[in-house]
Amino acid sequence: MGRQELIDNLNKALACELAGVIQYSQHSYLVTGTDREVFKGFFRDQAEEAQDHAEVLGDKIVALGGVPTVEPAMIRQSVELKDMLSQALELEREAMAAYMAAWAACDDNDLPQKFWLEGQISDEQMHIEELEKLTSERTAKAGTERIVLREVS
Repeated sequence: MGRQELIDNLNKALACELAGVIQYSQHSYLVTGTDREVFKGFFRDQAEEAQDHAEVLGDKIVALGGVPTVEPAMIRQSVELKDMLSQALELEREAMAAYMAAWAACDDNDLPQKFWLEGQISDEQMHIEELEKLTSERTAKAGTERIVLREVS
């Protein structure tokens, strides 16, 4: 795989992170009602983390000889919390796909790049799992199995 393919995929991830800064910020402004107190902070924290990721990606792309994109990925808007969370999940999945493609584009002997990308992939996976829980796409199976508690003497 070529370095240009790696740079292109990192730029796709950067576009997602730039969109995340904007989208999460916009969601934090628009969330209303009883959910506002919790989710305003949630979305602002996500925007800050996306900004941090964007800065690292921009520096990495330049280090590889590329030019960082200035175009964000698609930005989704809503005034409904349920839709905001679904939109966030969609964006995180797009970012995950870009990071995975970047990992696949690394040369087999480029272990430092792969290790760094694995950290990014891990972060994205955690975001996806949390958003899947918030959107009820992922639920625990508690209560489906019988649990027997006994006193230990």
